[in-house]
Amino acid sequence: MKQDTARHLKIAARNLTHNFDLFAQHYQLTGAQMSFIDYLNDHCDTEVLQRDLEQEFNIQRSTATLILQRMEKKSLVKRQPAKQDARQRAVSLTDQSQAIVTVVQNYMQQQQQKLEYNFSTAEIAIFEKILRYYQQQEN
Repeated sequence: MKQDTARHLKIAARNLTHNFDLFAQHYQLTGAQMSFIDYLNDHCDTEVLQRDLEQEFNIQRSTATLILQRMEKKSLVKRQPAKQDARQRAVSLTDQSQAIVTVVQNYMQQQQQKLEYNFSTAEIAIFEKILRYYQQQEN
C-alpha cells in the first residue's frame, strides 16, 4: 500500500480551511480575516506590521493588503504608519473587532480540545513535528 503523506496533508489542510471559512461566514468574514484577528489579538502588546502578517501566514504583500483593506471597510482593523518606520504600516484591532475576538478564541479552543480528545499529547507532538518539517520545505 502506497503512503502519500503530502496528499493527506493537503486534503486535511483544505478541509480545515473550508470548515474555518464556513464558521467565519456566520460573522460575514472569511477564515483568513478571522485568522488575522486571532493573530492581532495574540500580539496586541506589540506593534504588528503588515509585513509580520505576510510572514506569519506565508502570503504575498498584495494578498495581505487586500485582506486588510476589506477588514478596514468593516471597521475591524486600522492601519497607520509604524512608530519605528513610517514607511511600514502598523495594524491593530478596532473596538468593533473585540466582540469577534472572543468568538474566534472560543472556536480555536474548541478545535484544539477536539484534537486533544482524539489524540495523545505524544501523538500531537509528532504531528506538529511533521507539520514544522513541511512548513520549512523550500522549492
